[in-house]
Amino acid sequence: MELTNTLFDMSQVVSITSQGQLTVPKSVLKYFGIDGSTKAELDIIDQGFVVKPKLNFWSLRGAAKSKIKLNDTQLREARDAFAKKWAKE
Repeated sequence: MELTNTLFDMSQVVSITSQGQLTVPKSVLKYFGIDGSTKAELDIIDQGFVVKPKLNFWSLRGAAKSKIKLNDTQLREARDAFAKKWAKE
């Protein structure tokens, strides 16, 4: 998804509840791939603040995918070889 002038080049009015909850527009959540609840980082700057989505462990699912496929025997051999090499260093 590309940034569009109408969505991100202007200020957006959002609601903050009495409990301190901030309502973020669906279009912004969709752009950042946020589906459901998530953590955010709050940076205080000058006379305001900036809210940035915070990656968590579960959002990294699939980030380390590889095309390498090993069966149990091959994986065990690779681990053993690594352990031997690492022990020598």
